[in-house]
Amino acid sequence: MRLRVLGCHGGESPSHRTSCFAIDEKLLLDAGSVTRSLSLIEQSNIDYIYLSHSHIDHVKGLPLLLDNVIANRNKPVTMIATAGTEAALSQHLFNGLLWPDFSKIPTCENPILRIRIITPREIFTLDGGFELLAIPVHHSIECHGIIVNTKSGAIAYTGDTGPTDEFWQVASSHPKLRAVICEVSFTNEMEKLAGLSGHLTPKMLANELTKFKPQNNTPIFITHMKPGLDDSLKAQLAELNDARIKILHLLDEINI
Repeated sequence: MRLRVLGCHGGESPSHRTSCFAIDEKLLLDAGSVTRSLSLIEQSNIDYIYLSHSHIDHVKGLPLLLDNVIANRNKPVTMIATAGTEAALSQHLFNGLLWPDFSKIPTCENPILRIRIITPREIFTLDGGFELLAIPVHHSIECHGIIVNTKSGAIAYTGDTGPTDEFWQVASSHPKLRAVICEVSFTNEMEKLAGLSGHLTPKMLANELTKFKPQNNTPIFITHMKPGLDDSLKAQLAELNDARIKILHLLDEINI
């Protein structure tokens, strides 16, 4: 499994891009910065986009990608989301006002966007050998982490989350887990804000990892650091003295 980091921050600047991870060139986990990080040819090769939740930093690249590839694909891009996330996007994004409804363009019979609504805690499969399992996490709105399993191994992605339990339980028990992508957004001094907004600090992460009991020494890749907090967060994460913790960087490529 090849993981490409197209965006790994909780905000945007010239040197920060929002959440988006590509797996084996066909599947995206969130779509915050896909059009900033992939060429037009690479964008046209994306078949599936899993959305953890409807916040703009995780979805804003999707409408732009659809607009870019509509003339270059002979099959739709499949958006994968829970019913709650799909409803939010239909009402507030693909509503004909903020952006056209690409599930009906260029025609209702042959749209560029196909929507697949999934049920949390139920395994579902995609062409290309992907097996996915969505797990509820605790954020300020409905949000689901995801476990992506392939023949070469599995990766778990928290999406946005504060303290949570089920995700770590399921990840711990997966026999093929090779990596976890976990958010840490705010510094320890901002714990109250992290709690109110459904995010983690390094100190909170340390507590979360006491719930994680994998079958091997699984690396923990850190994402979603807020712009301007990078140096402080890196220092506080280093103070945890946990060799599993590794900070993701924009355009990293990792073989799992």
